[in-house]
Parts: sequence; structure tokens; C-alpha cells
Amino acid sequence: MGAKGDLIFVVFVMIAIGIVWVVTGGPERARLNQGIFLKPPSPLDSGEIYGNINIDGTSLNINTSGGSSESNTNTKQAETNTVTSEFENKISIKHSSTGPKRTSAEDEYITLTASSRNNEKISITGWKLESIVSKKQVIIGGATEVFRSGLVNSEPALKLAPGETVVIATGLSPIGASFKINKCSGYLEQFQDFSPRLLKRCPYPDDEFDDIASSIPVTDNVCEDFIDDIRRCEMVLDAFPLGISSQCTTFVSKTINYTGCVEKHRNDLDFFTKEWRAFLGRNAELWRDKRETIRLTDSNGKIVDTYTY
Repeated sequence: MGAKGDLIFVVFVMIAIGIVWVVTGGPERARLNQGIFLKPPSPLDSGEIYGNINIDGTSLNINTSGGSSESNTNTKQAETNTVTSEFENKISIKHSSTGPKRTSAEDEYITLTASSRNNEKISITGWKLESIVSKKQVIIGGATEVFRSGLVNSEPALKLAPGETVVIATGLSPIGASFKINKCSGYLEQFQDFSPRLLKRCPYPDDEFDDIASSIPVTDNVCEDFIDDIRRCEMVLDAFPLGISSQCTTFVSKTINYTGCVEKHRNDLDFFTKEWRAFLGRNAELWRDKRETIRLTDSNGKIVDTYTY
């Protein structure tokens, strides 16, 4: 062919190679498929694996764990969607409470609050409280709305209305049940110890007396004096004074106590408060007094709130 023919052949081959290179990706191919590299081991470097691989037109970035960043991002997103509860910010652990830091099961408690912005009642029965540190965990049970003294109280699902709270005590219930506090609950504190204490906000005995005053003999000053001395939220334990009328003793015996108060005021618009008391029935502490993280999860195991102190 001669020198001229050889030169034409070489130029033709180079053009063909160039066309093939452009068709198969050209400079983009080199950028997208850099390959996998290994950094020098310690102490020169970290020894991490890095680089890109192009598979079927999809570029995957290899990170130090050996997986692709695209895959890890999707996995993390899936995990976030899995562990976050729909009740987040609707039910929360009261972080200002000192209850979890108490040093006995009888005194220890944790408080949950329902946001006032909620649109409906939320059942927390079946939800779980757990310590991330000690791995201790408990399931929240039900509660009776109106505690009845002397009866076996059923405990249906505990549903928090917007703005309500529940004090979840570690120990046993002093009265054998979880319940919602009402305007008569202060009577229960007379013979039992609650943590925190039940507020004594029962109707005043002399106000109760006004409702039946017309049936008491006008001359029965002994009755009025006796009732004036009765303390709020305390049933009478002492003997009745001499000269008191039978109507007065009947009134005091039937009305000035928890059961009588509930029977009389059950339908009052202000009968219920916004607080529940639930009991876990444990005889040992659940929460550390410091360096603790408590997590609240819903019935599906998704995280509702976390409290660290």
C-alpha cells in the first residue's frame, strides 16, 4: 500500500475507535464509572472503601459500609417512616416532672399529657413505656372513669381527651384500681397515700347542709355547729354529739363521704377533672433517678415521645 496507504489506514482506525468511545459514553462513562478504590490503611488513612459503579445506566456510590448511598438513604427513610408514631406531639411525656426520679416504687410516677389541639380522645391502653438505659419496659393498662368504693371496678381502655393528663404510678393502686379524678376523690386521700397527693377539693360540708337545711328542725343548732367543724373531704369518725337530731346524723352518714358525694354530684357539669391516675402494679422502681432515657411507644411499637434527664 505504501506509506500513504498506511497513514490513511491508521487515521481510519483512530476515527473508528473515537466513534465507539463516544457511543459507549465518552467522558461521561469515565465520570460515572470511576470504579472502587481503597484508601491506605491506618495510620496513613482510614482504609475506607469508596468510588462509583455504573450498572445498567444507574450510578451507585459505594460508602464505607459496602452499600450504596442510594440504598442507605431509602432504608433510613423507611426506618423513619416506621418508627415515628402518628401520635407524636399529640401525646407527650411531661419533661418538667420529678416523678421518675423518686426512689421508691410507691412514690415513682411519670406524667403523660394530651395536647389541647387534639381533635378527639386517644386511647393509650396497650402503649409501652421503656427505659433505653436499663431496658425495663411496661405496658399501660386501662382505667375506670368513676371509681366505686366497695365494688370490683372494670378498667376499659384509658382514653385521654384533649388537654387531659394521666399520672402513671409505678406501684400498686392504694384503692385497687386506676381511675379518673373527680370532685369527690379527695375523700380517698383520708385513708390512703397517693403520689402525688390527691387534692382535697370536695364540696364543703356546710354547703351540702344547705340543701337539706329545710328538713332539719329549726332549733337544731347542735347539727349546724357540728357540720361547721367537719373538715373538707373527710368523713366523720368521731361519735355524734348529744342532742343532735336523727335527720342530721342521717345526712352526715350518707352524704359526707366518698360514696355519698359521688351519688349526689355524679351528674354535675364540673364533676370530672382533667386528670387520670393509672397504676402499673410494680413493687420495684422502673426509672433511674439520673442519666435516664424513657421512651413512649404506641400499640404498633412506633415512637410517640422520648424523655431524657
